[in-house]
Amino acid sequence: MTTRRWPIAFLLSTLVSAAPILAQDAATLSKEDVRLNKAYQARVAQLRSDPTALTALRKQERSWIVQRDQQCGKDIACLAQATGAHADYFETQVKQNDTGAKPATPMPAELLGSYTIRKILPTQTISCWDEKQARALIGTDLEYKPDSLRWKTTTVRYVNSSTTNIKAEDFAADNSGSQSSVTFKDLGITAPEVKQITIEHPDVTIADWSHEGTMEMPGETVIVKGPNTLVFSVCNVYFEADRK
Repeated sequence: MTTRRWPIAFLLSTLVSAAPILAQDAATLSKEDVRLNKAYQARVAQLRSDPTALTALRKQERSWIVQRDQQCGKDIACLAQATGAHADYFETQVKQNDTGAKPATPMPAELLGSYTIRKILPTQTISCWDEKQARALIGTDLEYKPDSLRWKTTTVRYVNSSTTNIKAEDFAADNSGSQSSVTFKDLGITAPEVKQITIEHPDVTIADWSHEGTMEMPGETVIVKGPNTLVFSVCNVYFEADRK
């Protein structure tokens, strides 16, 4: 077998050309690390009065560091990208939990008002709830105000919202797999395209739904089925709510 020898000039030129890239990645990592630390400390400050949540946050952060290092090793570009994404996450958390911040956009006018959750929509999904837990939502209320979203006695501050138009075929593709299937037809939607609205709000933990509770707020992401009807899912169970 013949061993190929690269010319020394070629090897030197490769190292020289790679040096600016390595330096750039290192500079990006340093910048993202500073941004992450700033956002993390801001989130810690927000949780000073909640020791349980603060302990959970620190445990979560230690786990993330281990996971990032295992995934990236000494790959500077990978470390920079992962750190930047985590900094984005904490900046969003800080923004959503800043009680002094004003909403970035108004609460969508078409949502404003009170709704009653009327029924469970039959779909073929794998849910983290049993039938008793799911039926506990029937008859309860959702209320959208300019500054808040309420379900039963749980109220969260409105921070921001985003609106997208979803086509029937895209929805089916995104929500169907080998063991699940959800289509517009299952939800009683006849239109080829509908509007989906997602509400951003501070963290919330709703107890009694599971051993550790859930951070999912009913009505935070809804499909506008009609002027007075919303469809949403919690724990992969789909519900329909009608305006009062």
